Amino acid sequence: MSTQEKEQHYFEMFRKDYSLPAGTITYGDKPDVIWQGERKIGIEITNFYLEKGELDESEQRQRGLRDKIISETQGIYEAKNKKKIELTIEFDKATPIRDTRKVVTMLVALAEQIKEYKTGQIDSHIYQHIPEVSYIYLYTEDCATPKWSGVQLYRGSIMSRDNLIRIVKNKEENSRQYKKCDALWLLIIVDFMDRAQDQEIQIDNFEKVESDVFEKIIVYKTTFPHLLEAK
Repeated sequence: MSTQEKEQHYFEMFRKDYSLPAGTITYGDKPDVIWQGERKIGIEITNFYLEKGELDESEQRQRGLRDKIISETQGIYEAKNKKKIELTIEFDKATPIRDTRKVVTMLVALAEQIKEYKTGQIDSHIYQHIPEVSYIYLYTEDCATPKWSGVQLYRGSIMSRDNLIRIVKNKEENSRQYKKCDALWLLIIVDFMDRAQDQEIQIDNFEKVESDVFEKIIVYKTTFPHLLEAK
Protein backbone atom coordinates (compact mmCIF):
# COMPACT_ATOMS: atom_id res chain seq x y z
CA MET A 1 0.00 0.00 0.00
CA SER A 2 1.04 3.59 -0.55
CA THR A 3 1.65 5.82 2.46
CA GLN A 4 -1.72 7.50 1.95
CA GLU A 5 -3.52 4.15 1.69
CA LYS A 6 -1.87 3.02 4.94
CA GLU A 7 -2.94 6.22 6.69
CA GLN A 8 -6.53 5.71 5.54
CA HIS A 9 -6.41 2.11 6.72
CA TYR A 10 -5.14 3.16 10.15
CA PHE A 11 -7.73 5.91 10.47
CA GLU A 12 -10.60 3.59 9.58
CA MET A 13 -9.42 1.24 12.35
CA PHE A 14 -9.06 4.13 14.77
CA ARG A 15 -12.54 5.61 14.17
CA LYS A 16 -14.10 2.25 15.12
CA ASP A 17 -12.39 2.38 18.51
CA TYR A 18 -12.58 6.09 19.30
CA SER A 19 -15.69 8.24 19.69
CA LEU A 20 -15.43 11.03 17.14
CA PRO A 21 -17.83 13.96 16.83
CA ALA A 22 -20.40 13.87 14.03
CA GLY A 23 -18.92 14.90 10.72
CA THR A 24 -17.60 13.92 7.34
CA ILE A 25 -14.11 12.75 6.32
CA THR A 26 -11.83 14.04 3.61
CA TYR A 27 -8.50 12.31 3.07
CA GLY A 28 -5.57 14.30 1.78
CA ASP A 29 -2.19 15.55 2.91
CA LYS A 30 -0.95 18.11 5.43
CA PRO A 31 -2.94 17.14 7.41
CA ASP A 32 -3.82 13.59 6.40
CA VAL A 33 -7.49 13.74 7.44
CA ILE A 34 -10.00 16.59 7.62
CA TRP A 35 -12.91 15.88 9.96
CA GLN A 36 -15.63 18.42 9.10
CA GLY A 37 -18.40 18.79 11.65
CA GLU A 38 -19.27 21.71 13.90
CA ARG A 39 -15.56 22.41 13.65
CA LYS A 40 -12.97 21.67 11.01
CA ILE A 41 -10.47 19.32 12.65
CA GLY A 42 -7.26 18.40 10.88
CA ILE A 43 -5.76 15.06 11.92
CA GLU A 44 -2.13 14.30 11.16
CA ILE A 45 -1.18 10.58 11.23
CA THR A 46 2.28 9.17 11.89
CA ASN A 47 3.82 5.90 13.06
CA PHE A 48 5.67 5.32 16.33
CA TYR A 49 8.86 3.48 15.42
CA LEU A 50 11.09 2.15 18.18
CA GLU A 51 14.17 3.54 16.45
CA LYS A 52 14.86 6.23 13.88
CA GLY A 53 14.61 4.75 10.41
CA GLU A 54 17.86 6.37 9.25
CA LEU A 55 19.87 4.35 11.78
CA ASP A 56 21.59 1.28 10.33
CA GLU A 57 20.62 -0.77 13.39
CA SER A 58 16.92 0.11 13.18
CA GLU A 59 14.50 -2.74 12.57
CA GLN A 60 13.22 -0.92 9.47
CA ARG A 61 16.64 -1.36 7.84
CA GLN A 62 17.78 -4.62 9.39
CA ARG A 63 14.78 -6.68 8.28
CA GLY A 64 15.45 -5.76 4.65
CA LEU A 65 19.10 -6.75 5.01
CA ARG A 66 18.14 -10.08 6.59
CA ASP A 67 15.82 -10.93 3.69
CA LYS A 68 18.49 -9.95 1.18
CA ILE A 69 21.14 -12.09 2.89
CA ILE A 70 18.93 -15.18 3.05
CA SER A 71 17.89 -14.86 -0.59
CA GLU A 72 21.41 -14.27 -1.88
CA THR A 73 22.91 -17.03 0.28
CA GLN A 74 20.40 -19.60 -0.98
CA GLY A 75 20.94 -18.54 -4.59
CA ILE A 76 24.74 -18.80 -4.40
CA TYR A 77 24.65 -22.09 -2.50
CA GLU A 78 22.24 -23.74 -4.95
CA ALA A 79 24.26 -22.56 -7.96
CA LYS A 80 27.30 -24.36 -6.59
CA ASN A 81 25.78 -27.44 -4.90
CA LYS A 82 23.50 -30.27 -6.01
CA LYS A 83 22.64 -31.22 -2.43
CA LYS A 84 19.31 -29.53 -1.59
CA ILE A 85 18.89 -28.22 1.94
CA GLU A 86 16.79 -25.69 3.81
CA LEU A 87 18.06 -23.28 6.41
CA THR A 88 16.09 -21.31 8.98
CA ILE A 89 18.21 -18.47 10.31
CA GLU A 90 17.74 -16.13 13.24
CA PHE A 91 19.85 -12.97 13.27
CA ASP A 92 21.19 -11.45 16.47
CA LYS A 93 19.54 -8.08 17.02
CA ALA A 94 22.38 -7.09 19.36
CA THR A 95 24.83 -7.37 16.45
CA PRO A 96 23.34 -5.39 13.55
CA ILE A 97 24.25 -6.33 9.99
CA ARG A 98 26.81 -3.89 8.56
CA ASP A 99 28.42 -5.79 5.68
CA THR A 100 25.90 -7.94 3.79
CA ARG A 101 28.48 -9.34 1.35
CA LYS A 102 30.66 -10.59 4.19
CA VAL A 103 27.74 -12.28 5.96
CA VAL A 104 26.54 -13.91 2.72
CA THR A 105 30.03 -15.26 2.01
CA MET A 106 30.33 -16.76 5.48
CA LEU A 107 26.84 -18.27 5.38
CA VAL A 108 27.45 -19.87 1.98
CA ALA A 109 30.62 -21.48 3.34
CA LEU A 110 28.74 -22.63 6.42
CA ALA A 111 25.92 -24.15 4.34
CA GLU A 112 28.48 -26.11 2.31
CA GLN A 113 30.11 -27.28 5.55
CA ILE A 114 26.89 -28.58 7.14
CA LYS A 115 24.99 -29.82 4.08
CA GLU A 116 25.62 -33.48 4.99
CA TYR A 117 24.54 -33.04 8.61
CA LYS A 118 21.28 -34.55 9.85
CA THR A 119 18.16 -32.44 10.15
CA GLY A 120 18.18 -30.40 13.34
CA GLN A 121 19.47 -27.32 15.13
CA ILE A 122 23.09 -26.50 14.39
CA ASP A 123 25.37 -26.07 17.42
CA SER A 124 26.24 -22.42 17.86
CA HIS A 125 30.00 -23.06 18.11
CA ILE A 126 30.00 -23.99 14.42
CA TYR A 127 28.94 -20.47 13.41
CA GLN A 128 30.43 -18.50 16.29
CA HIS A 129 32.56 -16.64 13.71
CA ILE A 130 29.32 -15.10 12.35
CA PRO A 131 28.22 -12.84 15.25
CA GLU A 132 25.24 -11.55 13.26
CA VAL A 133 23.62 -15.00 13.51
CA SER A 134 22.16 -16.44 16.71
CA TYR A 135 20.33 -19.60 15.54
CA ILE A 136 20.36 -21.97 12.57
CA TYR A 137 18.11 -24.95 11.87
CA LEU A 138 19.03 -27.31 9.04
CA TYR A 139 16.47 -29.39 7.14
CA THR A 140 17.77 -31.99 4.69
CA GLU A 141 14.92 -34.43 4.21
CA ASP A 142 13.13 -34.42 0.83
CA CYS A 143 13.94 -30.80 -0.08
CA ALA A 144 12.57 -30.85 -3.62
CA THR A 145 11.86 -27.11 -3.58
CA PRO A 146 13.79 -25.74 -0.60
CA LYS A 147 12.65 -22.51 0.98
CA TRP A 148 15.21 -20.77 3.17
CA SER A 149 13.71 -18.44 5.72
CA GLY A 150 14.38 -16.16 8.66
CA VAL A 151 12.85 -16.17 12.10
CA GLN A 152 13.15 -13.42 14.68
CA LEU A 153 12.41 -13.44 18.41
CA TYR A 154 11.64 -10.11 20.05
CA ARG A 155 11.52 -8.73 23.55
CA GLY A 156 8.70 -6.38 24.32
CA SER A 157 9.40 -2.80 25.30
CA ILE A 158 7.51 0.01 27.00
CA MET A 159 6.70 3.14 25.05
CA SER A 160 9.30 5.86 25.60
CA ARG A 161 7.87 9.23 26.63
CA ASP A 162 11.03 10.92 25.32
CA ASN A 163 10.53 9.35 21.90
CA LEU A 164 6.89 10.43 21.96
CA ILE A 165 7.93 14.02 22.67
CA ARG A 166 10.43 13.84 19.80
CA ILE A 167 7.65 12.78 17.41
CA VAL A 168 5.38 15.59 18.64
CA LYS A 169 8.10 18.23 18.26
CA ASN A 170 8.90 17.05 14.75
CA LYS A 171 5.26 17.27 13.71
CA GLU A 172 4.89 20.68 15.33
CA GLU A 173 7.73 21.96 13.16
CA ASN A 174 5.88 20.75 10.05
CA SER A 175 2.55 22.24 11.11
CA ARG A 176 3.13 25.49 9.19
CA GLN A 177 2.48 23.51 6.01
CA TYR A 178 -0.94 22.25 7.16
CA LYS A 179 -4.21 23.51 5.71
CA LYS A 180 -6.03 25.97 7.95
CA CYS A 181 -8.28 24.18 10.47
CA ASP A 182 -10.13 25.12 13.66
CA ALA A 183 -8.04 22.55 15.54
CA LEU A 184 -5.28 20.04 14.88
CA TRP A 185 -4.98 16.53 16.31
CA LEU A 186 -1.99 14.22 16.13
CA LEU A 187 -2.74 10.50 15.80
CA ILE A 188 0.33 8.35 16.51
CA ILE A 189 0.00 4.74 15.37
CA VAL A 190 1.69 1.74 16.97
CA ASP A 191 1.16 -1.04 14.44
CA PHE A 192 1.05 -4.30 16.40
CA MET A 193 1.93 -6.29 13.27
CA ASP A 194 5.14 -4.33 12.63
CA ARG A 195 8.04 -5.41 14.87
CA ALA A 196 9.71 -2.07 14.20
CA GLN A 197 6.83 -0.43 16.09
CA ASP A 198 5.45 -3.03 18.50
CA GLN A 199 5.63 -1.74 22.08
CA GLU A 200 3.45 -1.57 25.15
CA ILE A 201 1.60 1.69 25.69
CA GLN A 202 1.76 3.02 29.23
CA ILE A 203 -1.76 4.22 29.97
CA ASP A 204 -1.96 4.38 33.77
CA ASN A 205 0.02 7.14 35.51
CA PHE A 206 1.31 8.50 32.21
CA GLU A 207 2.79 11.99 32.46
CA LYS A 208 0.99 14.01 29.81
CA VAL A 209 2.87 15.89 27.10
CA GLU A 210 2.27 19.51 26.14
CA SER A 211 1.75 21.05 22.73
CA ASP A 212 0.81 24.53 21.57
CA VAL A 213 -0.05 23.17 18.13
CA PHE A 214 -2.11 20.03 18.71
CA GLU A 215 -5.37 20.10 20.64
CA LYS A 216 -5.20 16.32 21.08
CA ILE A 217 -2.32 13.86 20.89
CA ILE A 218 -3.54 10.28 20.73
CA VAL A 219 -1.42 7.13 20.70
CA TYR A 220 -3.29 4.19 19.18
CA LYS A 221 -2.05 0.59 19.19
CA THR A 222 -3.84 -1.48 16.58
CA THR A 223 -5.45 -4.90 17.04
CA PHE A 224 -5.87 -4.81 20.85
CA PRO A 225 -6.80 -1.85 20.69
CA HIS A 226 -5.04 0.40 23.21
CA LEU A 227 -5.63 4.14 23.29
CA LEU A 228 -3.72 6.82 25.17
CA GLU A 229 -4.71 10.46 25.10
CA ALA A 230 -1.21 11.80 25.72
CA LYS A 231 -2.46 15.37 25.88
